[in-house]
Amino acid sequence: MYRRVIVVVAGALFSLLGFVAVIVTDLHDRDFPHAIGAHTKLGLDFSSSRLDDREALAKLRTLDAGYGLRMVKVAPDLVDDTDRQVFVSLNDHGAPATFRWFNGGVAAVVDVSRLAHSPPDGTYLVTGKREHLDAFVGRLVDDGVRVTRTDASVLRSLAFVVQEGSFAAAVLAAFALIVALALLWLSMTARSRALRVLGGCPTLRIQVRDLGTFTALLAVAAAVVALGFAVGVGVSRGREFVGTCASALVGLQVAVIAVSLVVALVMSATAWPSAAMLATRQPAVRSLRTAAAVLQVVVFLMVLAAAAPAWAAYRYSAAAAAEMAQWKKLADQVAVRFGVSDEEMTRVEPRVGELVRSAEELDTVAFSYAFDRRVWQGDFGEYSAVAFVNRRWLALMGADSASRMLTSVPYAEVEEMVNREFGETLALLKRGEQPVAELLARCAYFRPSDGFRFPVSDGGSGGGLTFRDDVLLVVVPSVYEAINDRNLTSMMSTSNVLFTGVTRTQELLARHGLSPQGLREDGFTGELRVVYIAEEGILRAQFLSYAVWLMTLSLIALVVAFAVAVGIYALIAALLHAKRDFPLRLAGWSWWSIVRGRAARQVLVGAVLVLAVVFFQRPQPMWPLLAAAGLGAVLVPGGQVLAARWCFGRVSRRQL
Repeated sequence: MYRRVIVVVAGALFSLLGFVAVIVTDLHDRDFPHAIGAHTKLGLDFSSSRLDDREALAKLRTLDAGYGLRMVKVAPDLVDDTDRQVFVSLNDHGAPATFRWFNGGVAAVVDVSRLAHSPPDGTYLVTGKREHLDAFVGRLVDDGVRVTRTDASVLRSLAFVVQEGSFAAAVLAAFALIVALALLWLSMTARSRALRVLGGCPTLRIQVRDLGTFTALLAVAAAVVALGFAVGVGVSRGREFVGTCASALVGLQVAVIAVSLVVALVMSATAWPSAAMLATRQPAVRSLRTAAAVLQVVVFLMVLAAAAPAWAAYRYSAAAAAEMAQWKKLADQVAVRFGVSDEEMTRVEPRVGELVRSAEELDTVAFSYAFDRRVWQGDFGEYSAVAFVNRRWLALMGADSASRMLTSVPYAEVEEMVNREFGETLALLKRGEQPVAELLARCAYFRPSDGFRFPVSDGGSGGGLTFRDDVLLVVVPSVYEAINDRNLTSMMSTSNVLFTGVTRTQELLARHGLSPQGLREDGFTGELRVVYIAEEGILRAQFLSYAVWLMTLSLIALVVAFAVAVGIYALIAALLHAKRDFPLRLAGWSWWSIVRGRAARQVLVGAVLVLAVVFFQRPQPMWPLLAAAGLGAVLVPGGQVLAARWCFGRVSRRQL
């Protein structure tokens, strides 16, 4: 019976690892799409390069064609479905127009025209020849490009998953569960082992036989699960993914089995039947009591320690989804990138001011510039940041007149603070001779409503979004009227000023003499380029959403591991108390009365552990930890009752 229990529980554990392997396969395919033959990923950063954006793209295409690398750039689809990725082929090398991911989604391969308004920085996949890759990287490094190279490796993808905080906790829970199985095996074979020791059987033979049988049981469960997942992946996803999934799953299985054998060997050696125990005819499993108690405490501590982070992960998943939604709203927003010298930057400042004024008349310019309290080192009162925005930014973020996201703040409540903190700064930023106090009085003031986190772009952040629930929003009546040309140019260079639509923005640039041709005619050597602002943000939000899904799965794994571990430990406790419980049950005692003493001790120890976690972790909020403690308070007595009933039945049938 116990062998079947071990096989079934091990099968459930290996099935859980199988899902981990599926996730690893999915991640590996996301990093290196199998359908297009990707084998190397290159991260290119041209910020320190001597090449401008146009020259950088031209050089990439030339080197790609010359070395036969068949490179594609990873980018979000900003045309049809902004939460998908597209792969931009630098040169026409016969790649399929579409291909299917491991997860069933469809990705598109588009031509290089897609990069006309995108920066050259980003992630590129190499799908062609490998032999000239080092030379290609060397050529880029010589031009000042920072290159990060990653070769395809299932082990690297597996290590990446295991290193994720909450997911690592799930892997540790899997190890704890397999150790519990080893403890169960030792407890069930303790009597047989004691008899063999008493009969003079060599120690090595006993260890080899016991651990060999235990390993065989685990291997059977592992083989069945591996075969099932291989068939399932091959049928549902394609035979080309079987190798990756099988490699990840077998690697996890081997690691878990190896750990279980080492721990089983240690526990077996420390709990070896002694002559005194044999002479006094004590229960053979008594020597395993300490190991069982320690392991149960460790597993319960893992659950308690993971409760608050799990709730944080859930809340983070909502934030990640919100960030993805906001980045989608910015999918058609562009920033102007300046590829000019400092002297030329000064010369274009008046034109930039006129550009912003024209865009405001068309309602196509959005502005957000937030001051963080920690960076500013000021006193913002109850607010962590103060963000200067315009109405267009509020509309982009969904805070229109019908929205409940924002609550109006009377100017009188913040007048003293904003004048004190930003009076001198605005005196340098503002346009014309208007007094700072008058400018601030004309602004509207809002804060996020309860339960809402509003996205703002921090000053100089390069277009990144920060979601805050305690930010003061200062809505300027006009960006052009509030900020002078020099500072508008500076804020545009850090992507704190955004425009709607590539074509419309290019037309505005041409109208104000800021197009490449217009600048060259006026003697400029540099140029201004229009780039999508949402590309990196959408990709980052996609990854974060996926990581949150991984953490959710890890939480489920941890709860399952804890429930199974509690059941096994309760069974060990019932075996240790079987001789006591049997006559009490025959005398008419209820099951709760029989197990109440040992269950109460465990609950008391659990309460001490809860207090210790509260003291050291100080989780906020507290209720996830209390919920985990409540789960333990229910599972421990319940497991004790069920285990005692099972042992009673075995003793009644003289099977124990």
